[in-house]
Amino acid sequence: MILLRRAFAIAGLVANAVGCKGQAPVEHTSLVNSPGADPGKPSRPLTMVWLHHSTGDALLKGGLLNALRGDNITFHDINYSEATVDGYVIGDHTDVPEWPKTFNTPKFFDTVTSWELPNGKHHDVVMFKSCYPNSEITSDAMLDDYKRTYSDLLPTFKGHPETLFVAMSTPPLVKAKTEPDAAARARKFAAWLTTEYAADVKNVKVFDLFNALAILPDKPDANTLAPQFAMGRKDSHPSHEGAQAVTRQFIPWFNRAVREAGFSD
Repeated sequence: MILLRRAFAIAGLVANAVGCKGQAPVEHTSLVNSPGADPGKPSRPLTMVWLHHSTGDALLKGGLLNALRGDNITFHDINYSEATVDGYVIGDHTDVPEWPKTFNTPKFFDTVTSWELPNGKHHDVVMFKSCYPNSEITSDAMLDDYKRTYSDLLPTFKGHPETLFVAMSTPPLVKAKTEPDAAARARKFAAWLTTEYAADVKNVKVFDLFNALAILPDKPDANTLAPQFAMGRKDSHPSHEGAQAVTRQFIPWFNRAVREAGFSD
């Protein structure tokens, strides 16, 4: 607890210092929120495959990969140009509208769930994430389409209780690349995903990546990527600080999720 308080104090000093340069104060970011109790690493080794693009690369390089490996996870990923089946490159297609083709097409689903594993084995955890352009939700109709798209995945997920499916909400955009209404819809989408989407499905969990990186509601520039968590004023890729903020939240969340889903004692 003492170390945690010291970490919060240091984070506050750093954020307040950069706040003088136009960056968000710590109390405007997820750093002000506790990541919650961490029950510890899964009780058995788990294999994970993650479908992602460049935002995921930044998170992995910024500390998430080492944290996962230290959490009893054997990690694999599918990125650009990977996992080609019948000419369709699964790794090139991670936008929200593309998920049903990936997960609801049996031969694509089988490729994902067994990616890089020998002898017909399948991953314990399949994680997937769309990149930040998907947070430019320009209308309520588009938001509704997003919700329907994710709902279309649930029959497949329910049919494979041996796999834990981990979705991530879409990461936020920097202020220069979005509008307040679109950013607010992105937060609404993240809130729906994390609280309503699969609330009654044991083997589906959703991590709120949006909230881990975005300026909190009711703060100046709410729902945009916190400047210190961004690679640049016009670059919505997470910085090292952003990756650290996500890792801080994700690992305790994941350790709780695997227990709730029955994948760990």
